[in-house]
Amino acid sequence: MRWHSPEFLFLIALIPIVLSYKLIVLKGLKKGGIRFPLVKKLREIGVGWKVRLSFLPDLIRGLVLFLLILSLMRPQYGIEREDVQRQGIDIMFVLDVSGSMAAEDFKPTRLKAAQAITERFITGLQDHRIGLVAFAGLSLTQCPLTLDYGVVTELLRKTGLQMIKRDGTAIGDAIINAVYKFKKGKGEKRDQVIILLTDGENNAGVIDPLEAAKIAADQGIRIYTIGVGSLEGAPIPIDTPYGRQYAQNPDGSVYIPKIDEQLLKDIAFLTKGQFFRATDNSALEKIYATIAKLEKGKIEVSKSVQYSERFYWFLAPALALLLIEIFFRARTFSRVF
Repeated sequence: MRWHSPEFLFLIALIPIVLSYKLIVLKGLKKGGIRFPLVKKLREIGVGWKVRLSFLPDLIRGLVLFLLILSLMRPQYGIEREDVQRQGIDIMFVLDVSGSMAAEDFKPTRLKAAQAITERFITGLQDHRIGLVAFAGLSLTQCPLTLDYGVVTELLRKTGLQMIKRDGTAIGDAIINAVYKFKKGKGEKRDQVIILLTDGENNAGVIDPLEAAKIAADQGIRIYTIGVGSLEGAPIPIDTPYGRQYAQNPDGSVYIPKIDEQLLKDIAFLTKGQFFRATDNSALEKIYATIAKLEKGKIEVSKSVQYSERFYWFLAPALALLLIEIFFRARTFSRVF
């Protein structure tokens, strides 16, 4: 509660002045009169209750003036209102689509599992802008940042192993591609995140992954790196005219790609993100759940107070007391001078 016009408080000083004038000045002017021979006898009989309460109209007048002054001060009662605004973040999904993502240690394959689990992660998002970059030996922007989750989901489903003709793993190029897809509007303070999902070592591209990570860090972009693949690794199936075969080393042994965990850890460290290792579908689900908890966006809470007039709290009883005073003076305490 507050008083809109507290300067009227000084008018309270007028109340004792008015009452003093009433009791001292006006009473002094009424000292003249006639002597009554039976005054002593009247005193013996006693003074009536009307005489004893003759001060009551003046007291009511003082209360009326006091209440009117409080009304002039305009009391206001406020109701606090809380406005909550949620600001989402920008997320670029950077997905490895190199040949090694065909490995079957995830069900049905690493790439298919990553697509399905990423899609479920997207369905749980709200207020975030998301985009998609696919990479192998080259980096390709599938979708820039958007709030249209349906478009991103559809493009994610269409992402395949054969869409980029140059095989390999160009992690540095993919990071830089994603970094330059982030744009902040004037006055925006949205957090920016890259979720990098890969199963191999950087063996293609022109940009060193750590240099790319430093550029991302300079722009305040966090990178969550996810290494996809079982601990023992898995061979890469290749469909040929002679049936399914597996990729081989130059010496004829089966090629088992390895994840460069240290590189992914360094990228995450440089950008204040985190590194995760997904060894199966369930582990990848849990990693996305963890990222969802870490990246909820910002919540801005603003409070405001809306005031409404409450002068009638004092004006109404003042008018009621004024009517009572008029009644008392006209009927109960009426005098003839």
